[in-house]
Amino acid sequence: MKKLLTLIISTLALNSNFAFADNKGYEQKTVMENERVRIVLATIKPGGESPSVTRELDRIVYAVKGGAIQRIYEDGNTTPVNYKTGDVVFSNKPEDKQKYAVKNIGKSTVILQVTFLK
Repeated sequence: MKKLLTLIISTLALNSNFAFADNKGYEQKTVMENERVRIVLATIKPGGESPSVTRELDRIVYAVKGGAIQRIYEDGNTTPVNYKTGDVVFSNKPEDKQKYAVKNIGKSTVILQVTFLK
């Protein structure tokens, strides 16, 4: 069942026609939500940047399509993060819960499936 859900979500991410005009090359779409989890697809074009937000919930990040991104913290510090396609990362460290933006610093679009644990 997990593999089927991942395949469906991955197919949606790769075949969706996201609009990037007003959002700096970043698109986030909720694909499922219930009382226990919220699953979103984050698509980041090269040079694209997310809004700066605090991520309070523990989360599992699955790289549907990997690449190089950078976290940009409020104090101006940056941290590079490289995902290989298929990587799975559990994010629950204090630095994972700070307020930061994400920027694609690579040459290809990055697609991440993020499962927030409620």
